[in-house]
Amino acid sequence: MFVKKLVEKASIKKTASDGLKGSDVDPCLVFHQGVPSGGTKFAYDNIQKILALSTKDGRIKLFGKDNAQVLLESKEPVPSKFLQFIQNEGILINVTFNNHIEVWDIDKKLLSDVYIVKEEITCFSVIQHSFFMYVGLSNGNISVLLIDPKPWHVLRMKYTIPLSASCGNLTEESDDTVVTHILPQPAAESQRVLIIFRNGQIILWNIRESRSIFRTGGRMSQTRYNETKKVSTACWVCPFGSKVVVGYNNGELFIWSIPSLNTGNSLATDYSSQNTPMFKFNLGYKSDKTSIGSVKWIYAEGKASRLYVMGASDYSPSNSLQVVLLNEHTESRTIKMGLNLSECCIDMEIISTSSKHRQNYFILLGKSGHVYLYDDNLIERYLLQSQSNSKSTTSLPKEVVVKLPLADSSITTAKFISNNLNMFSSEDECYSQLLKNYPPLIPIETNLKDGINFSSVNFTGFSNVKNLYITGHSNGAVTFWDASCSLFTPILQLKQQSENDFSLSGIPLTELYFDSNSPLLVSGDQSGMVRIYRFKPEPYASNSFMSLTGGTKKGTDAIHSMKLVKTSGAVICMHLDHSSRHLAVGSDQGNVSVIDLDGPSLLYRKHIASEIASGIISLQFKTCSLHGFEKNILAVGTKDSSVLAIDGETGNALSIGTVHPKKPSKALFMQVLDGQGESITGSVTKDGLDLREGNRIEDATAKQFYILLCSEKALYVYSFVHALQGVKKVLYKKKFHSSSCCWASTIYGSSNISLILLFTSGKVELRSLPELSLIVETSIRGFTYSPPKLKPFSDSQICCSSKGELVLVNGDQEIFVLSLLAQRNIFRLLDSASCIYRKERIPSQEELIPGPVIHKEKKKGIFSSVIKDFTGSKEKHVPLMEKEDPKESIRELSAIFSNANFACNENDDKPTMNDNQLELNIDDIDLEDHGEKRKEQSILGALNKKNLAGKFQSLKGRLKEMKGNNQKTSDKEVQQDEKDGSLDQIKKKYGFSSSANDSTVAKQAQIRLHENTRKLEGINLRATEMQVKAKSFSSLAKQVLRTAEQDRRS
Repeated sequence: MFVKKLVEKASIKKTASDGLKGSDVDPCLVFHQGVPSGGTKFAYDNIQKILALSTKDGRIKLFGKDNAQVLLESKEPVPSKFLQFIQNEGILINVTFNNHIEVWDIDKKLLSDVYIVKEEITCFSVIQHSFFMYVGLSNGNISVLLIDPKPWHVLRMKYTIPLSASCGNLTEESDDTVVTHILPQPAAESQRVLIIFRNGQIILWNIRESRSIFRTGGRMSQTRYNETKKVSTACWVCPFGSKVVVGYNNGELFIWSIPSLNTGNSLATDYSSQNTPMFKFNLGYKSDKTSIGSVKWIYAEGKASRLYVMGASDYSPSNSLQVVLLNEHTESRTIKMGLNLSECCIDMEIISTSSKHRQNYFILLGKSGHVYLYDDNLIERYLLQSQSNSKSTTSLPKEVVVKLPLADSSITTAKFISNNLNMFSSEDECYSQLLKNYPPLIPIETNLKDGINFSSVNFTGFSNVKNLYITGHSNGAVTFWDASCSLFTPILQLKQQSENDFSLSGIPLTELYFDSNSPLLVSGDQSGMVRIYRFKPEPYASNSFMSLTGGTKKGTDAIHSMKLVKTSGAVICMHLDHSSRHLAVGSDQGNVSVIDLDGPSLLYRKHIASEIASGIISLQFKTCSLHGFEKNILAVGTKDSSVLAIDGETGNALSIGTVHPKKPSKALFMQVLDGQGESITGSVTKDGLDLREGNRIEDATAKQFYILLCSEKALYVYSFVHALQGVKKVLYKKKFHSSSCCWASTIYGSSNISLILLFTSGKVELRSLPELSLIVETSIRGFTYSPPKLKPFSDSQICCSSKGELVLVNGDQEIFVLSLLAQRNIFRLLDSASCIYRKERIPSQEELIPGPVIHKEKKKGIFSSVIKDFTGSKEKHVPLMEKEDPKESIRELSAIFSNANFACNENDDKPTMNDNQLELNIDDIDLEDHGEKRKEQSILGALNKKNLAGKFQSLKGRLKEMKGNNQKTSDKEVQQDEKDGSLDQIKKKYGFSSSANDSTVAKQAQIRLHENTRKLEGINLRATEMQVKAKSFSSLAKQVLRTAEQDRRS
């Protein structure tokens, strides 16, 4: 018996076709549209107008101009910890939770480099106009990285900011010394950086001098609960870096004053301490015990600046986000508003359009993955009216949910037809213009408009459409979409329910069938109503988007006739026999109804009983000759994995029993196959394409036929001849062990047919038929489908074309298009639709760092000083510094960061100076002028004035202390003789031993000290003169260039 079965299987495999091979398939994601699920972080390039959104599984979605969209995938499915653009350079930095720093080339859409950091990265910041980055670590140290452009890869610089140098002697626990924020000071990015630790310490670091020049924040504990509050978020609230807002995990929100080079308060004493914030907000987060999750500040160019504050609460979305107006009235009365969110949010960003009238949008990311938009202009108007106590206060701004313009109602069923054989080629210019005119998903280029206008879409018939996507909706409507490019465009919508009823039924559609040859459309809904639409001959008279309500009988109506047939139960499956013109309809109640398309109505109805689960999942006609008698057979697949055959004309059963596995599970798919692994001829259409080779009548005894059954747990291939008699004969079988199958379909090659399987884990398999051998296995990140369980319809709808294109729509959020076969290029303008970065983009003045704006001082107070910082203090008459030259500043930074400023001892954490940068002894400085330098060298020295100024500034700070001490000592020498204590101090300072016999040596050292001090002061004066001359030289050069430009134009 065993030998007999082995011979039978061997003979079957011998006659089976080779089918698809590995070289014939190439699974890939063709494109992705919409907002990906599981979003975690935003990033925005304000110059290129590119918005990035990272996800939990390591994907990064990019949104650009002209509806351009790109989906990037990291090597590992790890969420982002930090995400930031290098502005206008086409580089995106992604720091993952496994402490990998990824460098993405946006232009090439490639991952250029991955830099692995062994320690935990706790904060990250990019220096503007440069490729330098600060990386803060959990041990309190800060490293400097550089992105080398040839090619893009990360280099670690020698410059570091160790914890012991930035904070000095610490008594706090090591957990509190984590660096949480690194904020380069605005307008002085190349000179200063603000470092904020988790324990509340705020350090202002001088980059050139490698030392802390200001300290505030301190260790602030809550004595009531004996807990230490920790910093959770921070950002600047001044364009020149004189104010920083810091949020804490206990809900407190403070503004701290920081010395700035542009506001006259830059002369901070070394290690000055200030533990009192200049302003404390009372927004209710502390009473609710809600941590401050994130803060964003909008500089309004002299108008009403705003601070967006988001709480990190999971329970109260109504109070989790507030907007505060920052102006001179804030200290007396806080003007704020709360945004009524529909859910808790995890990140926020501020984007602006590139239109003539610049428009800001406040964008939020919900925990569900949805993205919400607010008009920032409306928020500003509301706050200003609240401040003025205006009676005509506008209503609260409303959120706009970012979603795909698919339809007004959700999709409940869908079909995808690719590579229409009747299609003639049309110009790409039409689709290129469509990409530009299509309503933007996120308004990064134009202002957001209500509604969608597709009036420019031309539709004259189905023969013009290369790829057709058909959707049935929950309100009963049917929409046809042109899917020839990455943006699906509606071209036709059917709302007509009967000859006399032109309103929507409101009953969800459950199944669709479309034949492009006729053309013919059949829809079935949840109530069991079947509607058969016949279309008029093409071309149609209308040249625009057709919404066929049937209310007007004009030339826009493409429907020739319509027929309604009532069946029992929700329609699940349909199949049409072209030879007999019979339509078989299966319902969820186990009823099979056969309708004559050319006849009056229903031919017969048969109920298929089931003890486990009722429902018909598949139907298929087969016309064959059995023992000389011609029979039209209808194969039926039920939800409980049973298969039976009935007479297609009468509905009578051909056998007593059914064929089913020993352990039945929920069935997903059934189809009848012939011996070559192809679908049987004579009755099958796939995606409206007639795959028949004539209406041949096959002899089932002369040719082997199979029945393919796919369930959640296994695959079965039965003998068709045995199934007609109710006998189960399993030819091939494959069980699923790792995960359950949730969807199945077949695709057609040039001479064979293959099986697609989608699993709950996201895995996609392609198997040969009938052998069920694995051809290829792949997994597309984010490409998951969940069948409905508790509700009748799933939020995700998946369908497949006959050539292996899978279309997955997740609600109104995203669309996946996956291609399985190799060398399939059926979509237009994919390169244009993914063009995110534009090299020729030149930033405007508004897109750069805003300059100071003159304001009239109305009232003195804490926030009046914030306004003063925008223009400079009038009382001190301190002029604003010249704006830094980015190129020159970057050259200086490159020189500074290339040299090690500290060398860490292996035995302890105390930093020691490098051998090349030993601390200067006053006696080691050679201050003599050794001859006159060449003219070229002096010119180069003048051009490098800022580098010299930085070095002399560090010496100047030290000499001031030494000068003060020396002046006091000289005054005492005039009144009285030197005391032994003073001599001992001087000797100790210069490293000499204390002795009464060394008074002469001490005096000589003191004399040398005075001489060197005078020489250094002279050098300082000369350096100042050089700076003034360099500025004059620069102004003269600019004037010469302007004059030359005017002469050339004239």
